[in-house]
Amino acid sequence: MKTLRYSLLGLAVLLAAGCGNEPLRRVDALAQTPAPLDMPIHSARQALASAPICCDAIDAFPFQPLPANFSGNVTLDSSAPAYDFKTGKSFFRAFALPRDSKSFEIRLYSQAGDTVLAPSVMLLDSRLRMTRLLDADDFTYVPAEGMKGDSLDARLRVDRLYLDNPGNEQYLVIFASERDSNGQTTLQHPAKAYAKALGNEPPSIPDPVAQHSPVGVIKMVLIEDRVAGQEANTYVPAYSIGGEMGNQLPSTPAPAVLPETQAYYRQGIDAALASKDLERALRLADEAARIGDSEARAYLLERIQIK
Repeated sequence: MKTLRYSLLGLAVLLAAGCGNEPLRRVDALAQTPAPLDMPIHSARQALASAPICCDAIDAFPFQPLPANFSGNVTLDSSAPAYDFKTGKSFFRAFALPRDSKSFEIRLYSQAGDTVLAPSVMLLDSRLRMTRLLDADDFTYVPAEGMKGDSLDARLRVDRLYLDNPGNEQYLVIFASERDSNGQTTLQHPAKAYAKALGNEPPSIPDPVAQHSPVGVIKMVLIEDRVAGQEANTYVPAYSIGGEMGNQLPSTPAPAVLPETQAYYRQGIDAALASKDLERALRLADEAARIGDSEARAYLLERIQIK
């Protein structure tokens, strides 16, 4: 009866609110959940504890190539490999990002039901150096709306301004930290969503709670820029974790910048100044500085003074 009640409420919300804009297609995450979301917490943790470690290091991960404009579910469960990350043992999925595409956005929706996976996402460059790290704090709970179920959502951009730049982010790993797997997320009750859709006062009833689990399903969508070379203000360059993402890299110094990477940014700064786009030149100098090019800002200042 509980499942039937949630299904009817979910259908009512769908009819009242209309279709959502996001590509996650589930009517009600509390009523219709993929198999991992139905796995009891103790079973999920036992499965993780008994899973063998797949690899000695990240460079041995089974990276699966992702096509541009990919859209599909990523499942972390006992069918996925396991690895002992610095944040604890976890199931994971590893992907090789499109290399020859335009810049693109990645949208992630960790689907919530009785349980939810609170993800971490690691991006790496061509030499498998970590460039960005997102944890559960970088994911936002978004209540069910239309055909989109409850989920923990995040968006990030990947730059392809220079396709053969060795500093480009080329790999993505989805996993979960031990800390985040022991938490919980309070969901919005379907009856409250129904009331809000009708413009009524939500009823005073308890909201369901999704326990964090080491297994789960994440909808992943890649969206290419429509114009080649297009950039977005939300792009976070390599080694810039901090204020932008709300977390920190491990306390290890960034490796030396390759001469060809330095040349890319010099050329970009020159091109931006030639087109009188000072804002872009400043952004490129800032990005170069963040990946370890300590002379980038001085180079920009010198070029401005020359002009």
